[in-house]
Amino acid sequence: MTTVLNASPQRFVNTPAVQRVAQRALRYLQSGFSVHLRGAAGVGKTTLAMHLADLLNQPIILLFGDDEFKTSDLIGNQLGYTRKKVVDNFIHSVVKVEDELRQHWVDARLTLACKEGFTLVYDEFNRSHPEVNNVLLSVLEERLLVLPTNQHRAEYIRVHPQFRAILTSNPQEYCGVHATQDALMDRVITIDMPPPDELTQQEIVIQKTGIDSEKADKIVRLVRMFWSRSGSGQGGGLRSCLMIARICHEHEISVNFEEPNFQDICADILLTRTNQPRMEATRLLEEVLRELYHSTNTQSQSAEEIIPDNQNQIVLEQRVPYEHEVYNYLCKSPGRRFSDLAAELGIDRSQIVAALKSLREQGVLLQMQGNTELPNISQVAFDSGHLINK
Repeated sequence: MTTVLNASPQRFVNTPAVQRVAQRALRYLQSGFSVHLRGAAGVGKTTLAMHLADLLNQPIILLFGDDEFKTSDLIGNQLGYTRKKVVDNFIHSVVKVEDELRQHWVDARLTLACKEGFTLVYDEFNRSHPEVNNVLLSVLEERLLVLPTNQHRAEYIRVHPQFRAILTSNPQEYCGVHATQDALMDRVITIDMPPPDELTQQEIVIQKTGIDSEKADKIVRLVRMFWSRSGSGQGGGLRSCLMIARICHEHEISVNFEEPNFQDICADILLTRTNQPRMEATRLLEEVLRELYHSTNTQSQSAEEIIPDNQNQIVLEQRVPYEHEVYNYLCKSPGRRFSDLAAELGIDRSQIVAALKSLREQGVLLQMQGNTELPNISQVAFDSGHLINK
């Protein structure tokens, strides 16, 4: 029996980076084209595919690529028994039921989706042999699904106007993946999925594990730094982040770069996910932990020393996002930490750093570094907490 799904978008993490990719893909689908999401494992291809299918507001049929697939697994097969009633010629009150072998056509998932106008999500389609996927060529181009020859059935069906296909695939160097035929790639619009950015990873970790934003920030920064230095691939280590966060949250383990239990969890999860020799990977992890520990302490101190300069009336030119919000917050609550700003404003550390850097460059903020003050630029002014452009 074919299962038809209805996706729920409630737990979908929709950050600006994700929204940009989703909007592009949705435009193509709404214009009648099918979409191919290609990228490394763990970048969120399947999740985005289900989200897009939900936005199309049609029932969803989910299909997973398989090396054992045959064409019949996509379009259908001849099988089954037909049950019939037979009246006994000698005793007319007796009715027998016999099973007669009479093959009949059973639609597979692609056929059902084409007939009913459902959305087909074909996950990791390049795990199926290319010749199996050839049936998609006429579906996507001529909008016809060609069926095996049979005297009791039409040789093709017209594809419903609302039918759409969303394909996902891993890179060809992955184990168990087949090369994709050019003819099929020419009939879809391919979007190369980038690894999730830091903000997206943080939001996913928070939502899926229940951990707070400050701890999620630390875990994501650690994993991304280790992932980058160890050459662990292009996925960004999201699954590793989720594992570390869930274990720490459920067992109340402090997310502290000097905490032995936290270090052990990171080592067990991260060291086996790199091609580096064990000793080299261990050295890299210890190096990352030390750097993050010192960096976190230094940033906590420097954030307390950042003060707004209210000596001059200035016009604030907003050059990066959240400058206005960060400035207002520091005016009201000077001497606060990065974590306080992040929690209050609902933005991540990298956005705070960018806003502070831009404000300093404009001379709107002074930062105390020993006995030295950064120079103040006086041709900018701030009036009653609102931006003014002259």
